[in-house]
Formats: sequence, C-alpha cells, structure tokens
Amino acid sequence: MGQGKTVQTLALLLNRASGGAVLVVAPTSVVANWLDEARWFALTLNVRAYTRPAAARRGKLEGLGPFDTVTTTCGLLHNDVGALSAVEWSTVVLDEAQAIKNPATKRARAARRLPARYRIVTTATPVQHNVADLYSLSAFLNPGMLGSMLHFRKHFAVPIERDRSPAARSPLRHLISPFVLRRLKSDVLGDLPRGPRS
Repeated sequence: MGQGKTVQTLALLLNRASGGAVLVVAPTSVVANWLDEARWFALTLNVRAYTRPAAARRGKLEGLGPFDTVTTTCGLLHNDVGALSAVEWSTVVLDEAQAIKNPATKRARAARRLPARYRIVTTATPVQHNVADLYSLSAFLNPGMLGSMLHFRKHFAVPIERDRSPAARSPLRHLISPFVLRRLKSDVLGDLPRGPRS
C-alpha cells in the first residue's frame, strides 16, 4: 500500500485508453479509491462502477468502447464471470492480485476466463506464503509460461523452498523478471502525487 501502484496503473490505462474498454478488478475495500483516483488523475477515462446491487449493474457492460473503464469487486468477478467474460476487454487489471494466489479457486479460474489483449496485476505481496503463489499470477498474465503446476512445483517451488536451490531460483527469476516492476515505498515516496483531500 502507498507505493503509487494505482496512479502508475492509471497512467498506463490512459496510454492504452484509445484501444478499447478496460476492466479493473479490486477488493471491495479499494474500489472507491480506484474511482476517486481515476477521477482525480485520469479525467479522460469514463469510469463506471460495476458493483452491488444487481439493479445498479444492469446495462453497465453494454456499448463499452475506448476510454471506458469499468471497476468491479473480486467477489463479483466470479459471481458475474459470464457477463464479464462476454466483453472483449482491451486491458484487464487485477489489483491486490494476491487474491488469486491459489489457481484452483473460483476467483482465479474466473480471472483466467476474462478475454483481454493486455493484462496487469498489482500487488504489494506477490509471494505471501510460498513460491507457488507466483504460479497463479503467471497463469493469469502469461498462460503456460511456467508450464503446468506439477512442472512448476517439481522444477521451482520444491527446490527453492525445501533446498534453497540457487539453480532453481535463477531460472525462475530470469523467466519472471521482464514482467515485474518492483517499487519500494522509500524509492518512490518523493515522486508520488498528492491525491484528493477529504
């Protein structure tokens, strides 16, 4: 939290806005923050919430096009995956993506069903408990890049966690590093914009 992930992602979405509609999936607790920051820092985006109740969601996914940005919750992702996966998204963002760290959950499976030309995950904790947390994030971002779950466990997770193997850690780092932007709060604090005041 507090590393400027939302603002940096909004900058990327502005750059890609002319390519089509965007979906942002975030925990319920931060959906309002996405809406506020988009309205503050990305005025040209047409931001709409796709949240509860069901009557409020009616029609929100119709006629989407360039500069349209839909924000929804992780819970609605798997509840409404049929409607959400019927849209051809230009970009899909999973915020606080550690929520899909288990690839077998309904939420992770729903995320993988979303059609998108470009995918982004943001998280302050890509690995919460074990190296296997990376597998589900990668399965969403780059399906097949890390092989099957069995292959990943055999060649990466078990040797890294059980044996502390540099021979397994190095190739995994090589595979994922082009897709990871790591920012420490201490590195970026002076660069972060000041948001709206309450």
